[in-house]
Amino acid sequence: MSQVQTDSVKAFPLTSEQQQVVQHDVTKPAKVIAVAGAGKTTTLISRIEYLLAQGVEARSIGVFMFNKSAQEEFTQRLTTHLHKAGYSAIPSVMTFHAFGMKLCRRLEQQSWLPSAKLITDDFSLVKRIREAQQRLFRQGIKITLQDEKDWLEDVLLFIDQVKASGLSAAKVFSDMSWSKERDFFVPLYDQLEHIRKRDNIRFFSDLLSDPHALLSELDESECHRVRGQVPAFSHLLIDEFQDINPCQYELLKQLYGQSCQWMIVGDVQQCIYEWRGASPSIMAQQFDEEFPSAITYPLSQSFRFGHGIGLMASSVISENDKQSLVLGVGDQTRVSFARAPKVGKALLGELKAWLEEGQNLNDCAVLVRLYSDMVPIQLALMHKKLPYQLHGDSPLLENRQIRMLMAYMAVMAGGLEDPNVFFNPDDVEYLLTVPSLGLAAAQRNLLVQQAKQSVHLLPQMIESLADSTEGWRAKKLYERADWLRSLSIYKNDPAQGLQHTIDKLGIYRYFESTSNKDIQTQEKIATCDAFMAYVKGVGSDAQASLLELANLNAGLSNSDHGIHLMTIHKSKGLEFNLVLVSGLQEGRFPYYEEDLSAIDKQAALELASERRLFYVAITRAKQKLVILEAPSAQEHKRLKLGEIPRAALKSLSLSRFVFEAQPYAVSQICKALSGELIKGPIDTEKGQVFQRYLNTLPEVPELTFRQRMGDSQSSLKAGDKVRHEQYGQGVVVRQEQEGKQMITVDFGEAGLKRFNPKYTQLVKLSSRT
Repeated sequence: MSQVQTDSVKAFPLTSEQQQVVQHDVTKPAKVIAVAGAGKTTTLISRIEYLLAQGVEARSIGVFMFNKSAQEEFTQRLTTHLHKAGYSAIPSVMTFHAFGMKLCRRLEQQSWLPSAKLITDDFSLVKRIREAQQRLFRQGIKITLQDEKDWLEDVLLFIDQVKASGLSAAKVFSDMSWSKERDFFVPLYDQLEHIRKRDNIRFFSDLLSDPHALLSELDESECHRVRGQVPAFSHLLIDEFQDINPCQYELLKQLYGQSCQWMIVGDVQQCIYEWRGASPSIMAQQFDEEFPSAITYPLSQSFRFGHGIGLMASSVISENDKQSLVLGVGDQTRVSFARAPKVGKALLGELKAWLEEGQNLNDCAVLVRLYSDMVPIQLALMHKKLPYQLHGDSPLLENRQIRMLMAYMAVMAGGLEDPNVFFNPDDVEYLLTVPSLGLAAAQRNLLVQQAKQSVHLLPQMIESLADSTEGWRAKKLYERADWLRSLSIYKNDPAQGLQHTIDKLGIYRYFESTSNKDIQTQEKIATCDAFMAYVKGVGSDAQASLLELANLNAGLSNSDHGIHLMTIHKSKGLEFNLVLVSGLQEGRFPYYEEDLSAIDKQAALELASERRLFYVAITRAKQKLVILEAPSAQEHKRLKLGEIPRAALKSLSLSRFVFEAQPYAVSQICKALSGELIKGPIDTEKGQVFQRYLNTLPEVPELTFRQRMGDSQSSLKAGDKVRHEQYGQGVVVRQEQEGKQMITVDFGEAGLKRFNPKYTQLVKLSSRT
């Protein structure tokens, strides 16, 4: 190793795990499993410097990142470090899309691909989707969802999934179990591709899918010629590899394959983008099968948080992978539950306590699984005029379900006589489209336009349509007109008026019929319920409630300071001193309509995916983690006993993931690690996981873990150590698998004893070895 590398490595506080990665054999592929906060950026920079010191040229190293911000930050840090270390040449650091853009240009120059213009705005894509839709109309293909707003977002996701998979649209549609009302997505996609090629354009996803499709059709000699158009990388370093999709992976294999030394870095347990095409199985299995000489390295230590989060994360993720450990070697992180039953009040209480500690709101984040969980959060912050930064989602009063409810509230407040009562003049449209009146698109658009011009005539306009319509459509039109006229009786009780509107017009049934999946239906319903709960809590009349909402909204701005609000997906790669996680309710997080994970493979995979999301959420916290749920008395008891419920889960309100994290057992362990004396065994189902964790530490107190037989995930087996209140410590000789599944234990001098596990007082022991 050169003097340059020796000096620079000394400047980095690399752990032994990181050193192994840095000094990995330059002639072999490698897989690096890096937990959250493991310092992988520092490790990758040191690895690149090591490669340069071994004589690898900078132009032969290709570094791939998954988004522009990560690419820019890494490039800046890498450039600064290498310049200080005496290197002038910097390896290429790129996103997949940037790589695809250059590749497409070169293939165009060599006539491998037709010339095409890159289109980056969403409107251009939507415009062509609408053209494809018109083509389907002309071909007589039925589109059951008449309102574009009910399917446009889904079709955009479907397009990305097809491009990411490298499969046919029909295959992706079948695999993703889309609803039959969306079966027009497949011919719509095919038409869109015809239009795209006719117009000689590419969208971002085409930058990779077009070269991949080309190479898939060429023979080996032609592929060899295409490889001459890409940088001659001898080493690939790919960050966040758990998020790679089949198109990206197969394209890199087609271009570089085994001739290049790959180092992939990531953590399968942090793969949370499967819904948009990421395939965690590529890192988990496929890479190992296709690169059998690859050496796997762990980066198991997180510098972000302490043992509290490390132990909880290890406990949770062991449900997915029994061997996974997340070692928290940073400063200790406090963990607590909400101190109030209502999430808004609980949040405000936590923020008040945080500010009283001398902290600030910029270092806080509220993370949610579902958008509807953000509704009471935003309303509470707006009500107290606390600044917040909303990441990735539209502001609260731009949400379609909330705007729909506000439109009906405006009618209660006299909006048909005074249009100024409406929060926005365009909200009149919601009165005609949610739920749908079953009108043709042109007819609906004309009615909406006329209604905005003469709101006071809206009921008469609807009745005029009904007079010229027959059957159930006419009945629905008459009912809508009558209901709009009658809504003013609820002007002093808007919450009741909204509930009656939802029931009378079948709005929730409409959500069910127009949503692709049950989770979308439930999200819309939960958003409505949360907003109506707020209206009821305010207790004002309809006009005053609308005015208050307008005033609260006017007081907001696109703040660059205050508490951060985001979904867990958006929080990936970020960290905060205080993290508050909301919506941890069984059936919502993890989300399921009916828990079939014990008997259905797909349901089990979906549960594992939800668990990864929870793992990501809790590992964002540095100083403090707050679970914004208040356990019931029964749940509190089960948490203290270290139980993990695995049956009748709908009887719980608290998410199973909280039980899997074993917060009370973790609290006891952390007290012991800080020097506090812990008397007696610690109740937990995760004794073996915690003991493996403790075995990695240099000096720890002797701890014993107690696991109750009735709540054990698995039966006792021969060789397990147990304790009995009368006979003391013994060793299990066998457990019968039939009948009452009697257990035989050898208690030494007391001899062999046979017990019925239903009534036994045996306690399973797990002590440090």
